[in-house]
Amino acid sequence: MKRLFSLMSLLALAVPASAEEVWRVEPDFSKKKARKDISGAACGPDRCFAVNDETHYIQQFAIRDGLLEPGERLKLLEDKAEIDAEAIAYSDGVYYITGSHGLSRKKAKLKPEPFTLFRLRGETIDASTRLGDAIDTAPILKKYAKKPLNKNGANIEGLAAMGDTLFFGFRGPSVAGEAVILETSARALFAKGKLPVTIHTIPLGDRVGIRDMAAVEDGLLLLTGPVNTLPRRYSVVLWKPGGTTVTLLESLPAPDGSKPEGLLVIEEGTENYRVLVFHDGARNGAPTRFSLEKH
Repeated sequence: MKRLFSLMSLLALAVPASAEEVWRVEPDFSKKKARKDISGAACGPDRCFAVNDETHYIQQFAIRDGLLEPGERLKLLEDKAEIDAEAIAYSDGVYYITGSHGLSRKKAKLKPEPFTLFRLRGETIDASTRLGDAIDTAPILKKYAKKPLNKNGANIEGLAAMGDTLFFGFRGPSVAGEAVILETSARALFAKGKLPVTIHTIPLGDRVGIRDMAAVEDGLLLLTGPVNTLPRRYSVVLWKPGGTTVTLLESLPAPDGSKPEGLLVIEEGTENYRVLVFHDGARNGAPTRFSLEKH
């Protein structure tokens, strides 16, 4: 059985497959509004970070047995502008944090901060704005690049990393029942020169997009849900990069007043994936543990 990070030695594993368990969070994540807008989480060998779409920082946390313990905050920007951080991923000693790269839903304002990708190496933070230009010219995406989400506009909510390869999952647009993933090189995003871009279309169903992503040995887990408010269907599916189909692993409940928003793989076994799902609109994201059977 593969351990994804050393903190998992502290987890209790005697829970039946597919069982749900809401984990405790003590103390609360920072800021009353931000703690209800946890949008993603990622763990390296010795530390985990949660992101939210209401502030300019990410927050470290530790994992104990059925418990998350939030700790220090790390500012990504010196000012307090909201970066609309939607996802975070870890690979080879580096954390990547992405803004939505989209217009605001209600006022459709174009703000520069959400069009930023951050790279955290040790204690060094770098920023790149190259991805926005790629979206403006990429097949399928360019038509929706400057539209708000309520008009099926381009909006990143998922991020996964495999070595130097980054996969950006779009909540919108949904085109002919397919969602979009943009694949590119992490090194190229933080350098000059040509940016290689590959566009994948993923058959998720009418008006269904990607809400988060996580890399596993078999491919990418995609947390899926509505582009806007309907249809109110949420699930976790497995997609193998380059493939044209997905495998449904779990249909998720949609609790009243909250929506599945973030996906963290805490362990990958021979028969299942154990994940935490964070919820938008719930205090501290109401992290809920699921065991997803492999197919």
